[in-house]
Amino acid sequence: MRIEENHGLAQHTTLGVGGKARRYVEVETAGELVDALKGAHEAHLPVFILGGGSNVLVGDEGFEGVVIRLGMKGMTWESREGSEIVRVDAGAKFDDVVAESCRRGLAGIESLSGIPGSAGGALVQNIGAYGQEISECFVSARVIHRETLEEAEFGREAMAFGYRHTALKSANSPWVVTSLTLRLVPYDMQTAVKRCEAHGFKRLAVNRPRCAEALREVVLETRRSKGMVYDEKDVNTHSVGSFFVNPVVSEKDAQRHNAANILRNQKPMPSYPCEGGVKLSAAWLIEQSGFSRGFLHRGAGLSALHSLAIINRGGATSADVVSLAEEIVRGVYKYFRIELCPEVVYLGPRGVVEPFLKPVQ
Repeated sequence: MRIEENHGLAQHTTLGVGGKARRYVEVETAGELVDALKGAHEAHLPVFILGGGSNVLVGDEGFEGVVIRLGMKGMTWESREGSEIVRVDAGAKFDDVVAESCRRGLAGIESLSGIPGSAGGALVQNIGAYGQEISECFVSARVIHRETLEEAEFGREAMAFGYRHTALKSANSPWVVTSLTLRLVPYDMQTAVKRCEAHGFKRLAVNRPRCAEALREVVLETRRSKGMVYDEKDVNTHSVGSFFVNPVVSEKDAQRHNAANILRNQKPMPSYPCEGGVKLSAAWLIEQSGFSRGFLHRGAGLSALHSLAIINRGGATSADVVSLAEEIVRGVYKYFRIELCPEVVYLGPRGVVEPFLKPVQ
């Protein structure tokens, strides 16, 4: 177990901003995690669990508590009734799980290739891309209560999966994921292509990947072209990926916005049917509201490759990032009367802050 006091957190995030943690602990086993949680509880200090740091924005004031970074990275596979069951430790790099799944010719998470972060963070966030979400292949998760140290197993109902959300993502959730179990099935090209095309991944209409590894390569190539695969040398990738969630509106509102766009631009707006209504493209809304790729704001800005990614251009502060995000939210609301919601988790001095952007209404 590694323990440090007043440890800088910016170095552990893909955005690269933010202050220090009062105490920083790296654990390699479930037993060390229990000891770290027990120590924080006895010291009456709040706890924040850090995975890959790819979806967290740390405030400039830092965190007056204990940041615990999970280092458990085990992965075991088991064949069962025509499928493969994989059990993954929460600290494992999720893209490593995807890569191994594709190597084995399995489907279920292949469209999630290249998404940074840990397996535990991927589950808590219910990450998704091109019509695929981790919730679809979820079986169970092992969790531990950060105060009582009670261990439990969560099924689908306890997770309460939603669009880029789970019960564990709530700032008030006391549970820490230690491992998760997924069920994956043999890859089928027709099923994969049909799903991806239905969710706007039109490249597959021409390049029809015959195996999971081929689809993974197409996804990775696409994500790289949008600056969504982290590269230390390219500031356009120094972000948390998609900063905002794609908004879901009613069918009536979607039809109204679409009609207005046809009158204005002579073409329909991008939208996709989903549970609860119609999903709109946050990136499209941002660009239509006057925020183009490469937009600059103090030390922050929008990626030159993707308008949904707020980046650290070099020397940015957390306040710079928040200021730009609020400006974008106000602009989109003024233009469309749609209020964007952040996907990123904001860590303030006492813990996760919800909401952390000023409301526009």
